[in-house]
Amino acid sequence: MSHEETQFIALRNLATSPKWITEQLLQLAFKNLPLALSASVLCAFATVVLFWPVANNRILIAWLGCICLQTMFSLILQQKYESANNVCEHSFRWHNAYILSTFSAGILWGSLSILLLPYSSILHMGYLSFILAGVSAGAISVYSPLPGAFHAFAVTTLVPFAGQFILLGTPEGFLMAGLVTAFLLLLLSSSSESRNHVRELLELQARNAELTRALHHRATHDSLVDLANHGEFSRQLERLASDNRRESTDYALIFMDLDLFKEVNDSGGHAAGDLILKGIAQILKNRTRAGDTAARVGGDEFALLLDDCGEKRALQIAEDIRLDIADF
Repeated sequence: MSHEETQFIALRNLATSPKWITEQLLQLAFKNLPLALSASVLCAFATVVLFWPVANNRILIAWLGCICLQTMFSLILQQKYESANNVCEHSFRWHNAYILSTFSAGILWGSLSILLLPYSSILHMGYLSFILAGVSAGAISVYSPLPGAFHAFAVTTLVPFAGQFILLGTPEGFLMAGLVTAFLLLLLSSSSESRNHVRELLELQARNAELTRALHHRATHDSLVDLANHGEFSRQLERLASDNRRESTDYALIFMDLDLFKEVNDSGGHAAGDLILKGIAQILKNRTRAGDTAARVGGDEFALLLDDCGEKRALQIAEDIRLDIADF
């Protein structure tokens, strides 16, 4: 199959698949997952270094171990997705697995505010605020394409943090909780806008693919009978004839010229002639397989290119078509 045909098939599938946008969002999310995991591990090590002097070291080591395990789980999930067959048929399962991955990551980052928050150190409270805010903001570009993914991460990361400030019971604590909540709402809004922009770009790509497919079809098919035109038929014939890998495979060429067609046009007008041509085209479509090429190569001239077809079978097909046309 030529590169041009491969591109055309891809465009046709893109334009006709109702789930194409959903599949692309899922693919984009898994493609970006390794980047998010790398950033998460780096931030986790930086957190351990910053909190080592003021927090329980055993808790820090246990938390870092959980982050590494969650990262390994997510990487395994990403690798299974990349190597899986029939991803489209199980997109719902992959979507849920991805959400579970982001949810578990959010729980681990949210647990920092419960396990490690050093109330006695204003400096380290600032560190923690900066880390959680940065991790959540950075996750927008990675998790936003897939609906629900960023929400699963950001809510579980920042809500416990806001809750810890409320538990302080001070005016400053309530103020900080309000600021964290406002920041969370801002991130959720930004995530929704980002996902909408990505979806709009994919929809535009799908519309462009549909337009390209339509233009390709118009350029390669006869507008009256919707069969391949002379140029497309010549390209298909040249492709078969020049394929060196087809030494053991036969193909057949059938050429047809309608008798008395001029008389039909003269007596019944071009409208009657057009009906005849459309009827002949339908007969050829009914007698050809998906891999064959039926074409109108002239005014009343038609041709068939039968792939993987021996002489005996080609003669039988030609005779069947002749009888169908005679009956018509």
